[in-house]
Amino acid sequence: MEIQWALVLFTVVSGAGAWLFAFSMLSSLFKKDEAPSKMETIVAFVLVAVGGCMSVMHLSHVDRILEALNHPTSGIFIEAAMIGVLCVILAVYFIMLVRGTSKKARTAVGILGLLVGMVFTYACGSSYMMEARPAWQTVALPLAYFGTAAAAGSGLNLLLKAAQKRTDEAVSFAGLMAVAGGALGAVLAAAFCVITGSYVAASDNGAIAWAVALFVALAAVIASGAVVLKQPKNALALGTIALAAGLVAAVALRVVMWLIGTPFMDFFLMALD
Repeated sequence: MEIQWALVLFTVVSGAGAWLFAFSMLSSLFKKDEAPSKMETIVAFVLVAVGGCMSVMHLSHVDRILEALNHPTSGIFIEAAMIGVLCVILAVYFIMLVRGTSKKARTAVGILGLLVGMVFTYACGSSYMMEARPAWQTVALPLAYFGTAAAAGSGLNLLLKAAQKRTDEAVSFAGLMAVAGGALGAVLAAAFCVITGSYVAASDNGAIAWAVALFVALAAVIASGAVVLKQPKNALALGTIALAAGLVAAVALRVVMWLIGTPFMDFFLMALD
């Protein structure tokens, strides 16, 4: 099946931004670091917004997105609505940071952004579940989207913590989050690959190679985070590796999905698109 690269990049870029803010907020909630900084909030906002714009680039007529948004029950509408809500939350949080609003108020908004961002990455995958594509008709697909977006976001979080020269405790915790994000991605991606194993094995279009790349990249995220957990002084270089590997893993999972997205066959063994 032809890969829709615009849709692949949409969920990877916006998902990384959503999880960047989520992991940064978790660091604050666990009292390992300060609240998400202005830089982290801006980067998260830009990635979510840019990713949202990428989502319409697969249309031959971009203006037709307005027609799709007229159907509130469609996956496109839900994704667009969640992007809009998340961007508003991030913008409000940034304004509260600038104005020095009370910590309790900022924490409440931050937790809301964390939850919306996490749900959004799951929703991006759930919109592909359809009976016409048997390999996609499993809850393991949106969970794999969720997990690999977490892996990419954890790598970005680690890199930004190191770039901002946060405390060793904060950077070390970001390393732990990278281990957790990578492990979450590996477990959920493995579940999807096991469930759809027959489709992956039967493919002759490179799906197996992409699946291998998926798990090699996730292993790199976990390894990078584990080293930083013990040696936070190496965080900048290893954060860069974790981010690159996380993005590769997120892309690879989505490419595997598209490559095995064979529709049902009719009585004449012709693919029904």
